[in-house]
Amino acid sequence: MEPSAPAVPAPHPAIFVSIAAYRDPQLVPTIHDCLAAARHPERLRFCICWQRGEDERLPGWVSGRQFNVIEVPFQESRGVCWARSVIMDLWDCEEWYLQLDSHHRFAPDWDVRLLQHASAVGGPRTVLSAFPPAFTLAGSRSSTPLLTAHDRFDEDGIPLPAGILFPQWRPGLPPRRTRYLSAAFLFAPGSFVEDVPYDPELYFHGEETMLTVRAFTAGYDLYQPCDILLWHEYTRAYRRKHWEDHVPGSTVDLPWYERDALSRARIRQLLAERRPSRHGLGNRRSLADYERYAGISFQTRRIQEYTRRHQEPPNPPCARDWAEAESD
Repeated sequence: MEPSAPAVPAPHPAIFVSIAAYRDPQLVPTIHDCLAAARHPERLRFCICWQRGEDERLPGWVSGRQFNVIEVPFQESRGVCWARSVIMDLWDCEEWYLQLDSHHRFAPDWDVRLLQHASAVGGPRTVLSAFPPAFTLAGSRSSTPLLTAHDRFDEDGIPLPAGILFPQWRPGLPPRRTRYLSAAFLFAPGSFVEDVPYDPELYFHGEETMLTVRAFTAGYDLYQPCDILLWHEYTRAYRRKHWEDHVPGSTVDLPWYERDALSRARIRQLLAERRPSRHGLGNRRSLADYERYAGISFQTRRIQEYTRRHQEPPNPPCARDWAEAESD
């Protein structure tokens, strides 16, 4: 069934919904469920970067004033960060910014509950973000949220997050501070679009690390909801991936691994320079402030024991030479 269009102009606050979709047949079910589960679907303004094949079509109802669809032949796509950057360019001063992937399912009244969480945390520079629990196309849905935690340092020294089982979780927990943001589910004031614009030169790997440190240094406080507002499909098994299509011999201008190498080099450069720039760090806090907050050392690739135990940040004060005694 097609979702019904709103009968009257939407009241404020409007929510700008960013969805980057690459050849994903779950895009339409995601939009449908997002509208159907919302208490106020008329508040949602979808902007979708739809990177599609020639034979891939959207239904007619994905149109009108609630939808802005940027159609891009998949051969011209430059990756997910580029797609999110293109979407941000079309933000129209909506009060809230919601960033999603194109393969989600939603809990009832997710929109009202999300706004309630934001109100409970308070502050003009607050981000709510988490790795959503999993759902499968067969119909199963996880019954507990995931805790966003430090996972590892990659070969380039970039710290990476992951969603883990939530220790001692119980219903009704308020949002808690987090060390990392998730690119798959991020909710922030609309000012986030201007303060932390996506870098179109990044590819995929390291996206969440850069999003995190840029938001934190731009003065945003990082929180994660502790209940389930939506679910995410993690397997990718049912759909084409960017790195499967963008290979030598195909009609693309650059193979995926060359984009990835350039992106990783850019991340290393931005983190090493440690100075504010449009697509680098913000000017309200330093990278050192983030390292103290999160208990992470970029230079030595080590984390504090408090971080290892997934305790809520900010980390307690620590000796300046703590990294010499810790091991990742």
